[in-house]
Amino acid sequence: MTKESSVYEIALNLGALFYFLSLHSIAPYISRYAVSLGAGEYEVAMLGPTLSLIAITLRPISGSLIDRGLLRQLMILGIGLAIAAQAFYSVSSNVTLLYVGRGLQGMGVALFIPASVYSATLTSRNAASSLAWRSTMIGFSMSLGPAIGGFIVSTYGYRSLFTTTIVYLLISGLLNSLALRKLKTPEKTRDGGQLKDLLSKDFLISSFAIVAYSILYNCFSLFLPAHHSALGVDVAVTTILFTTISISNFASRIVLSIVMNRVKYSLTAALGFGLALLGITFIILSTTSPYLMIYAVIAGVGGGLLIPSLQVLALLSINARSRGLGSGVYTAMFDIGNVIGPPLAIALGGTYLGSLKISLVVSSLGFAVLVAYNVSYIVSKNLIKRTLN
Repeated sequence: MTKESSVYEIALNLGALFYFLSLHSIAPYISRYAVSLGAGEYEVAMLGPTLSLIAITLRPISGSLIDRGLLRQLMILGIGLAIAAQAFYSVSSNVTLLYVGRGLQGMGVALFIPASVYSATLTSRNAASSLAWRSTMIGFSMSLGPAIGGFIVSTYGYRSLFTTTIVYLLISGLLNSLALRKLKTPEKTRDGGQLKDLLSKDFLISSFAIVAYSILYNCFSLFLPAHHSALGVDVAVTTILFTTISISNFASRIVLSIVMNRVKYSLTAALGFGLALLGITFIILSTTSPYLMIYAVIAGVGGGLLIPSLQVLALLSINARSRGLGSGVYTAMFDIGNVIGPPLAIALGGTYLGSLKISLVVSSLGFAVLVAYNVSYIVSKNLIKRTLN
């Protein structure tokens, strides 16, 4: 990688960091803001699915347009829509305007995130490492954003939070725009974005696994705080628990980014899924255990290994001409898990604890598929060796 391309990669990584900071700074507080505007339970419950449903619809389209040479335009438009969303949040005097903001943010997410993920494959010869570092920036924003957002809300109020996120997005737009002006991007073409290129076994397995993990984590982050509240667990325990998971997640992403060239992605994905499942299972079943934070570390490390590994496995398994489309479809899988997971779990589980247990069962299918994939790979490799010998 040349010194020049290294500078572009740093700029794009920082641009992604500021964009995701805008997302994660408001994510834990948007429901509280909705309640302050008079939202009822159902209106609060639909805040997440509203964003995700719009993002699911548009992500494959934006991915296809990336492969047709519109990378820079989509990224900047995505940031512009996110800024508009923050503006609507800031001036909202009722829940209707808040939902307009959610719709705009969903559109922004659908345009920016696939473009940002795809751009990581352009900055160096080592696309796997670049993708891993881009994922690390997202993990960093997940650790830092809620703390910053909480401080701003408690000290200055919601409008100051939305003003701050607009500043984040303006910085992101500047960094991404400067980098993409100099970076060599795909030329406009009608041949990019072929659906048949997404039929690779690695891409399909990764997509299934990320849906399963999304169901697990979204149910966990939604229902565990409610379960703690019903049990009378101190809110500080819940806060420290999720903070520990986020920090552990970020730390393991850093380590994985450094060694990404020396690992087999499917193996680290299976290991990560297994650790995440194990840690979350212990947390759910041992709410008052003195080892709760150890379980949180296990869950966080698992997620930090899983997410970058699946992303690399999925995108590098398909033809370069369709990686934009692949980014759009693959990132939509997390939204699909968010939309179907919590309603399915609550319908089958009935209670918060029952829903958490259902999510463990459903998501374990993703882990089983990854294990089966690795076992079949090892077996076939050994058979080939015996045949050659």
